[in-house]
Amino acid sequence: MSASKHKWLIAQTAKNVFQRFSSSAKAIPSKAWQQWGATLAIGLAICSLIMFFVTHWAMNYETLQTWDEQTLLIIVKNFPMSFDKGVTWQSPGNLVGMLPVVIALAALTSWFSQPLTAATIVTAYILQFAIVWVGWGLWNRDRPDLIANGLAAPGLHSFPSGHSFVVTVVYGFLFYLWFRESRSWLERLIVIIFALAWVGLISMSRLVLGAHWPSDVIVGLVIALLWLIFVILAFIRAEIQINKHSKVKKTL
Repeated sequence: MSASKHKWLIAQTAKNVFQRFSSSAKAIPSKAWQQWGATLAIGLAICSLIMFFVTHWAMNYETLQTWDEQTLLIIVKNFPMSFDKGVTWQSPGNLVGMLPVVIALAALTSWFSQPLTAATIVTAYILQFAIVWVGWGLWNRDRPDLIANGLAAPGLHSFPSGHSFVVTVVYGFLFYLWFRESRSWLERLIVIIFALAWVGLISMSRLVLGAHWPSDVIVGLVIALLWLIFVILAFIRAEIQINKHSKVKKTL
């Protein structure tokens, strides 16, 4: 019996997926990849700098803590989500829990010969950690202990909210792909509402649980949205180069 028959199915599948990605990626002109990479690099630098300055500002803004405490208690009292529901809603935004989602999406798009989409999903997910860690590295902010005595608040850096950041970037890019492929204005409206509700409820769950201060979530959402814009821009610029290359080939 040949040795190949003893290989794990998951290993063989991963190999086949990578071969498909590699083969289809080579068909994309180098200029497209360069445009894609340059745009992401610029976006990463800008978002990291903004995170740096915003974190420094937040650290030294004397009344921020008072505002956060008052606002958190108001949100928990008035927002229609229980603590138990908050535990459920936070799950789709877990940084580690989203890894299988990213891997599955990258594998599927690679298998169907969409290497640019696969590369964008993976890169957007990985680089968002670098931006978030700028804030975490600068400020070891304590988590709230006002809700359930801090039961759902891990002993990790609080500013910014990693949940809010990652769901905005990863799910935001997926909603963008859905939005642009639809030709129905009603479906596009549904996409926008669904995207806002999905990201909003996951982010709000972190406040209901007392896992973050409101400013943590706000900063996470805003800078993540900026990073998402650069991710989409990189994707579009690469596609433009691919289309130009295809047109040139057809005229030859």
